[in-house]
Amino acid sequence: MYDRDRGSSRQRGYTASWDRASLQFKRTHPRCLGCAAVGKVTAVEVTDHVEPHRGDQTKFWDQQMWQPCCRWHHDVVKKRLEAMFDSGEIPVADLWLNSRPAQRLTRRLQPRRLDADGWPTG
Repeated sequence: MYDRDRGSSRQRGYTASWDRASLQFKRTHPRCLGCAAVGKVTAVEVTDHVEPHRGDQTKFWDQQMWQPCCRWHHDVVKKRLEAMFDSGEIPVADLWLNSRPAQRLTRRLQPRRLDADGWPTG
């Protein structure tokens, strides 16, 4: 994917080496951390950098700061957490998807399941 301001994913460091490392990480961490924190079981889809690396290769390759997540947690919850981090509202520790702020956002933002009649279940 190409973003004029950020460059392509390959230009940002997501190379074949990253693909291999991410695949191995996902094999050893098969469940979404954010979902597990609220009692759900969801398969991992994304290897997420807890702290945004913004091109810093040391942060990019620090596997201690990678977390397994589903696409929804990556695209919805983590996006909100990063905005809060960037504005100084939360520290880097709260960017983990099992942190209290992440759990609160997950519960508040998670899509509701609907019954056949169109009303939310539970």
